[in-house]
Amino acid sequence: MESEVINIKNKKWYKNKKFYIILGIFFIGLIIYNLINKANQDPQYETVKVMKGTLIQTVDATGNVESADELDLRFETVGKITKIYKKVNDEVKAGEIIMSLDLTELGARVSQAQAGLSRSQANLDKLLAGQTDQYLISLESKLDQAAASYEQVKAQYDNYLNEAESVVKTAEVNLNLAEGGEDGQIVKDAYNSTIALLNTVQYVLGNGLTESDNILGIDNTLANDEFEDVLAALDSSKLNQAESRYYTAKSTKYDADEIINQLTVDSSHEKVDWALVVSKDALFDMKNLLFTVSEVLDNTMPIGNLTQSGLTVLKNNIQNVRGSVSLQYSNLINQEQLVNNAKNSFSTYKIAYDKAVANLENLKIKREADLAAAQAIVDQAQASYTDAKNPPRIEDVLSYQAVVKESEANLIQAQANYNKALVRAYVDGVIGKINGKVGQYVTSQDVVAKLISPHFEIKVDIPETDIVKISLHNTATIKLDAYGDEINFTGIVSEIEKGETVIQDVTYYKVTVSLNELSEKEILNGMTADVIFFTAEEKDVIYIPLRTVFNRNDGSKYVRVLEDGKVKEKEIITGLRGDGGLIEVKSGLNEGQEVILSVNE
Repeated sequence: MESEVINIKNKKWYKNKKFYIILGIFFIGLIIYNLINKANQDPQYETVKVMKGTLIQTVDATGNVESADELDLRFETVGKITKIYKKVNDEVKAGEIIMSLDLTELGARVSQAQAGLSRSQANLDKLLAGQTDQYLISLESKLDQAAASYEQVKAQYDNYLNEAESVVKTAEVNLNLAEGGEDGQIVKDAYNSTIALLNTVQYVLGNGLTESDNILGIDNTLANDEFEDVLAALDSSKLNQAESRYYTAKSTKYDADEIINQLTVDSSHEKVDWALVVSKDALFDMKNLLFTVSEVLDNTMPIGNLTQSGLTVLKNNIQNVRGSVSLQYSNLINQEQLVNNAKNSFSTYKIAYDKAVANLENLKIKREADLAAAQAIVDQAQASYTDAKNPPRIEDVLSYQAVVKESEANLIQAQANYNKALVRAYVDGVIGKINGKVGQYVTSQDVVAKLISPHFEIKVDIPETDIVKISLHNTATIKLDAYGDEINFTGIVSEIEKGETVIQDVTYYKVTVSLNELSEKEILNGMTADVIFFTAEEKDVIYIPLRTVFNRNDGSKYVRVLEDGKVKEKEIITGLRGDGGLIEVKSGLNEGQEVILSVNE
């Protein structure tokens, strides 16, 4: 019975073994079939469409927030510094005393005011025994003086306000002319004057070439027949050099004429800028030509038909033309600077306008305060005089009480003058500099200390591969670690240092970004900042992924496209390399075309 069971099991194993062998053969055949089939199939291509839109290029850097501005601290009066309470780098709160003048005289005035108050009180006490006519006269005199002082203050401030309003109007006119950037009137005027100057350059270039040819006889072969044989007889190499430079100057003059003549059809700023460059090159080549022609004449002898006087005339003609060319060259350089200044004029005029408006507003506030103070003195004097004339004895008492109040006002003023001999912090900050010294005599114009104000900037290190992308006045987005990615601040490039810094064999350049707005968020010195510079932007351009572009040995670039089921190479010209691995295609492709991204064999 046991042997039968064993035989049955052996039979089942044998059957299972045959099954697995057949199954294995089936799978091997299937694999071979798939390999053969795949070999006969065409490769599969992954493509991407050529897109059109806006391409942005940015540069990222990390730095720390630093305080940027300093406030000048001055005394409001003159005197000798007697004590300095703070030192450099000390933190101060608004209202804290930083230094003081010699308070001896001012303290004496406070004492005198206190004595005056005592006398006024004594006169009041005497009045209780009876009034005098002399007292009324004194009150009337004080009223007249107060009224005259009020009118003087009013007239003075009226003049100040007229002058300040005139400054604001002038600044506003300049700002309006500069508004609009390159479309502003100031920039337009600068470019119009540039075009006019370029037309003059054409004449000067033509005159220079004509006068040169009158001597060399290259294009005008008959011009120098009478002295051709003796031209540069002392140094023939100068003549060869002059002829070579003639052709160079003629070529660059032709280029200048062509671009300047185009300005009558297209006077865009880009065209005018290019005309400036080409014209400067042409004037430079013309200067070289005229210099060499002058050397040719210096090596020419008055022989035959060429008299000494005739040679002198030729030299003078060339010298005059050289002067005209040099003048125009300088004029072009100056005009180029004028155009650049015009482009940057808006920010300059904006600062001037804001300053003028702030000065006007501050003047109005001070005028109201000073007039109110003067009117208070008039009202007080009028009340005292009116009260003193009233027959009831009680009114006389009140008038003397007014005198007492006046004495109190004098004491307050003396104490105010005393406080002017103290330098206090305007705002919370840090002492940046102490210029004053104990024993030094200063005026209200002298800056005795500097207080670092709550204005901030960020300094970042930019590698040399990116520094050429960044320019002055570029805008930047700033993220502070303290506030996370949800809150952005804005800034502007205010400085690019020329000196390099090498960190771990990499060359960096220091760039300063100034925060350009006040924020409700508290910004503290030393905060870590991520700065994103927007260095370039191209709108309505064709672009593709950078990894679809290949380089040939000759420097040209190409992409692969599918045409009629075949892979073809298509040469392209690229432009701006943007963020996200994208690159601009200037020519070679059209929007909507598909380029090969990868091949699946």
